Amino acid sequence: MELRPESPAGRLGGIRLHLIGLVLLVALPFAALSMLRLAEERTESQQNSYDETRRITRLVAARVDERIRTADALLLGLSAQLTVDRSGRPHRDSLLAKTLASSAGRYANLFLTDSAGTLSGSAQLPSAGSDTVGTLSDRRYFRQARTATGYVVGEPVQSRIRSNSSWVVVLARPLRGTSGQFLGVVGVSMLLDSLSDVVSVADLPGRPLITLLDTSGIVIARSEDGAQYHGVRRLRLRAIPDTLSVITMPGFDGASRLTGFMRAATAPWIVNVGVLESTAAAAGRERLIDDLLAFCICATIAVFVSYRMSQRIVRPLTRLKDDAIALTRGIAGHRAKADGPTEIRELGEAFNHMADTVERRNAALADSERRYRLLFDSNPLPMWAWDADSQTLLAVNEAAIEHYGYDRETFLTLQIVDLLDPSEMERFRAARLPFLESRQGAGVWTHRKADGSTVEMEVVTTSSRRLGRASWLSVGIDVTARRAAERALVASEEQLRQSQKMEAIGAFAGGIAHDFNNLLTGMLGYCDLALGGMDPADPSHADIEEIRALALRAADLTRQILVVSRKQVVQPAFIAPNDVVRGLNRLLGRIVGEHITLRTQLADDTGSVFADAGQLEQVLLNLAANARDAMPLGGTLTIRTRRLAATEAAAMGVTPDKPWVAISVSDTGTGMSESVRGRIFEPFFTTKERGKGTGLGLALAYGMMEQAGGTIHVDTAPDLGSTFHLLLQRHDRTVARATDEPADGAALRGSETVLIAEDEDSVRAVAMATLAARGYNVIAASDGESALALARDYSQRIDLLLTDIVMPGINGRELAETLVRERADLRVLFTSGYTDDESLMQGVRTDELSFLQKPFTPADLTRRVRSLLDASVRAG
Repeated sequence: MELRPESPAGRLGGIRLHLIGLVLLVALPFAALSMLRLAEERTESQQNSYDETRRITRLVAARVDERIRTADALLLGLSAQLTVDRSGRPHRDSLLAKTLASSAGRYANLFLTDSAGTLSGSAQLPSAGSDTVGTLSDRRYFRQARTATGYVVGEPVQSRIRSNSSWVVVLARPLRGTSGQFLGVVGVSMLLDSLSDVVSVADLPGRPLITLLDTSGIVIARSEDGAQYHGVRRLRLRAIPDTLSVITMPGFDGASRLTGFMRAATAPWIVNVGVLESTAAAAGRERLIDDLLAFCICATIAVFVSYRMSQRIVRPLTRLKDDAIALTRGIAGHRAKADGPTEIRELGEAFNHMADTVERRNAALADSERRYRLLFDSNPLPMWAWDADSQTLLAVNEAAIEHYGYDRETFLTLQIVDLLDPSEMERFRAARLPFLESRQGAGVWTHRKADGSTVEMEVVTTSSRRLGRASWLSVGIDVTARRAAERALVASEEQLRQSQKMEAIGAFAGGIAHDFNNLLTGMLGYCDLALGGMDPADPSHADIEEIRALALRAADLTRQILVVSRKQVVQPAFIAPNDVVRGLNRLLGRIVGEHITLRTQLADDTGSVFADAGQLEQVLLNLAANARDAMPLGGTLTIRTRRLAATEAAAMGVTPDKPWVAISVSDTGTGMSESVRGRIFEPFFTTKERGKGTGLGLALAYGMMEQAGGTIHVDTAPDLGSTFHLLLQRHDRTVARATDEPADGAALRGSETVLIAEDEDSVRAVAMATLAARGYNVIAASDGESALALARDYSQRIDLLLTDIVMPGINGRELAETLVRERADLRVLFTSGYTDDESLMQGVRTDELSFLQKPFTPADLTRRVRSLLDASVRAG
């Protein structure tokens, strides 16, 4: 901090002031005694003021009570002379008028009423308006008098009798009969103007302000300008004092007063007396001024003497201070030359020793500061220093300015929290620690740059006092790219695990599908052969039907596994979505049950889609089954087809510039949370109880839709149901409806020669029996080599080769290629349970005419053989 030349204020704040203070300290006991005496006099004066206020309040209250008792005595005299009856009104009026005339102007009227409040006598003449007065039963004093034993005092009102509407207060006394019954009221209207002498105390100093109020705070009388305040509410009394009390409070004119309150003994009135504090304290203030003046004269003399004595000490100290200023301004080699008392000379020597030490330390500090600035400013990494308390940035280097995009001036107006992304604020508040020397910390934080973009910074922070205060010094390394690469690596590892999982599923499915489908083909074939020669009434007929149904279910399960693993051989064709939904309508009704309402909404302009009809049916059946399970208490299942607008397609995540058809399956069930929705297409993931779900349904649906070139979009929320949108590309190709097979099956018979190459005995036997039963000439072989030998030995025409693709030795594709070269007119029908060997499938047509997927039924086999042979005839 820079030292400046001594100012006059500085001189008064030094040794001189301390010496002056010492003198004053000696005089302090005498001043304290004077102040104590003044305080006692002030207390005595204040007590006298309180006592005087109480005296005036009691005096005015006594006057009020005397005036009320006088009026009550008048009423008592009249009540003994007056009677309430229908006759004698002139006499009563005359008596009341005479009594009023002798009241010296205190009252506005004297009156008498009957028990109903009707005026039965009045001191006022009719010309004054007394006949305009109706009943007085609405007055509060009248209602109070009906049950009172003595007089009652009413509230301030404007007189109904006097033409100038003077303000009055009515005192009323009830008239009662010999048995105590209420006969009427005799009353006197007391003029509020007449109470001015009651609240006026002319001989008091300071002209106290005296006010008479009723219990609701309305002015009855006032010592100053009373007529202006009659009937005006001046105070709102929260509590009415029962005894005399005096407090200090400001009046309506803003002046502070000693205010006394006292309830009148004879009326519900409050006496309020206010004495100005300035008047009450005038005498004490005069004495206080005299004492203070004497004290100030003595103190001035003492200060002057002490000031002169301090000069001998202050002058050499002032020169020593000037030497310190010269040292702080950098005047090299400047030293102090102190004189005066011995202590001051020793202080000068110590000062010179300190100056030598400071010069050496400043040189070392300047060298350290140069090295620090070089490291800070030239560091290629962003660095910034910030205050430990206010978090304000204190310094930044060029690398930070370039990295964050702020100019230096703007940077130094920011706080450290301004560099943080809002998502980091909670973590920052939790991580803040109190400042300690040699503390370090590191972490990765998301920062926001000047242009609003975010970066991930690995920040190392250490505590420092180099900037002259407790501060933190931070250095940051931009790890945005590294962290993104790490996240990408984690994502790729997860994708690899998923891919390996799917490969494992595919390998597992492929391992069982071929043999299992061969077994199922034999089971279905033998069941159909047995049923074909059995009377439906036979008891075993139903058992064989059940065996056949179980085999079909097993075939569906195998097909599902293959679809999930994307190993199934599909046979897509142009199909109409509406036809698929209509064809499933009855089956869907049986699946969902009677407790669920099934609705279909089919648009007319859906066109056609290119997909495998069986796969699409399987997807719809799976979605319907899931919807049923989501509505255990019933609900509505809606299947809807429609064309998608471009905006809808974009919202569902597909290319909007292509035509799309949506098949939507909606339920009103339980819906799904976001976490469940994110996993529903994972194989084997299910929310159902163990044993009630395989977890393959939605995974199967997703795999089928991807194979068809489409996708699935899901809208769902807890308790709001779910909607699955099956999205497929739309085509304008017309779809011809298939005709039903003739009931007698005559169109499926034939006399052609069929060569069967099948290594599974049961499949070969079923195929031979099925075709032979339809009239075909059948030659069968158990492998490719045998089939090739039989064909070469057979001299007659062979019309069709039915071969399994996967066989030991010569496989089905190789067998077909060899025989087609030798017999150009040979037709080939491939069959397979499963194969993932692309070399075996190379050149094999998998359309619906040339390929038959295992397992198949005898009816499927004969229909496909007949179709292929008929197609070759038409082509020829």
